[in-house]
Amino acid sequence: LCSGVSAMVMYEDESVEVHYRHGAHLQLSPCGSEFVLVKATDPHGHPLQPTERVRQRTRFTISAYKALMATALAFRNKYASRPYLPGEFISADNRKPFHSIDCSVKWPEWSSYKPEFGPGGDIVVRSEEGRAMLTLSPSGEEFSVEFTCNLSQPQHQTVCSLNKTDGSLKSQQQANSQNDQRHLLGKESTNTNSFSSHLSNTTHQQHHSCFAVDPTWAYPLSLARHHWTSRLSNSEDTKSEEPSKSRQADDEMNISDKNDKDRNSQLPEALPLTCPSPHWHRYSLLEEEMSDLPTELVKILWCQGVTYRILSGEIPVVEVSPGDGSVIRSSGVLNSYFTHHKPRLHSEEGRETTYHLSSLPPGTPGQLYPVGSIVSRASR
Repeated sequence: LCSGVSAMVMYEDESVEVHYRHGAHLQLSPCGSEFVLVKATDPHGHPLQPTERVRQRTRFTISAYKALMATALAFRNKYASRPYLPGEFISADNRKPFHSIDCSVKWPEWSSYKPEFGPGGDIVVRSEEGRAMLTLSPSGEEFSVEFTCNLSQPQHQTVCSLNKTDGSLKSQQQANSQNDQRHLLGKESTNTNSFSSHLSNTTHQQHHSCFAVDPTWAYPLSLARHHWTSRLSNSEDTKSEEPSKSRQADDEMNISDKNDKDRNSQLPEALPLTCPSPHWHRYSLLEEEMSDLPTELVKILWCQGVTYRILSGEIPVVEVSPGDGSVIRSSGVLNSYFTHHKPRLHSEEGRETTYHLSSLPPGTPGQLYPVGSIVSRASR
């Protein structure tokens, strides 16, 4: 993250707003293809001088704003349902030659899978063809995914099928894409740069909560959670502990996800380079008077190194990732209570702790982060 960033917000429509310490603001459209930058007011300028505003296409931004856009895009793509990956922001070292038009992956069988443990206590599940990987955090409450994703393409080019149910349409799209590839391959000698841009992919990373799981990651997560629970039970074989509701839910998910058909899933695809509906873009930063209160529902907030996630539903839940591998989550109905889920394999102190807003722990010298102020902000 850029050192000058004070806070970043993603809203429910997946638009992003970035606040800078020097007073500037940046707003990225939901599709990621456009942005508006409101520059900081010059303290030495004339009082009637209007605030300078810049509106540009993301992939064609000038070099002065490229670092700002790279930070905003990285934040957006980490939590958005589909990433925006223009070739202008992907270095040559992070590109791979285009080798497949199939966006589906297959995960290991339940009976034959052998868990892979990371050095920090996390658990890794890899797809059989090696194009996707899921890593469950030591706390067992959040996970990250890393997968191969094609770069954003022009709208008329279809790299992967968006239709997951109509097999005939998918086959036709793949056939058309293969024809396009052969056509481009014939022009490789005369247009190498264009070929490299359109037929390349990159490794993309996302971060998710175990409390709200997309069906794409349900099966590998059930594998990882199963072995996480087994490992935890083995480490506490001399103690008796009643299983938590989250573990009971995992057991139910594990049973339902053992079917062989659940091993196949479709990886998220990159958004097109240009937005099909740019007229729907709304930028509050273009208004004459900006409000401190957002008009959209907040999905993600990053502030002072801490990530706050709002999981929408009948009863919204606030989830906090302080950055040490632990997770602080509100109790839903009892919204004045927060539970701190810590990695349990590292120390005896790594257990669930419940906080109440009326009796938050005070800050102590040497602690990594102030739990009291974090929980207070999560409650607000």
